[in-house]
Amino acid sequence: MKGHWNDRYINNEAAYGKTPNVYFAKTLRALGKTSDLTKMNILLPCDGEGRNALYAAQLGLKVRSFDASEVGVKKSLQWAKEAGVTIHSTCEDAFEFYPKEHYDVIGLIFAHMPSHLREEFHHKIESWLAPGGTLILEGFHKEQLGRHSGGPKKEDMLFDAQMMKADFSKLECIQVEKAVTEISEGEFHNGEAVTLQMRAKAVT
Repeated sequence: MKGHWNDRYINNEAAYGKTPNVYFAKTLRALGKTSDLTKMNILLPCDGEGRNALYAAQLGLKVRSFDASEVGVKKSLQWAKEAGVTIHSTCEDAFEFYPKEHYDVIGLIFAHMPSHLREEFHHKIESWLAPGGTLILEGFHKEQLGRHSGGPKKEDMLFDAQMMKADFSKLECIQVEKAVTEISEGEFHNGEAVTLQMRAKAVT
């Protein structure tokens, strides 16, 4: 799988575009209306080429990101350097990453895994949030299956609301809903798509 992502990022200048995920950006800006983002840290697991990390850094957050693809991480650091912002990004396996701190925000954007790994990983995410911290998640919904606008081709790797509520049962769910939306994120996320959008908070 790591080789798949390295190949994709080598062969495409920006496989998913350079602009942030729309839902992630909108939710982060909304959070900034009630909190000082410059005093917050954010973790972005499975962040690919770093488009969302770059956006968060430009808003003033302290950014930590990682991805299994060394090619993606290299691009992430290069894009941040070109933009004049700082991010801490490393090549990591999601199941071997051990954070040294808790995070005020975690952004989990199109991070799909096989069903036998997904629940374990999501429980790790719960434990990485600081008290009162916010999870921002968007992934492809089960109804995305059969569409050509992106996402896994196996139903057990796709999401629905019941699944996400169960995976993140320790968090306070603020929003979880199916969205039919037009996405334009590079070559591989393009067209009408069905996604699952979720915002949740860690209990204080």
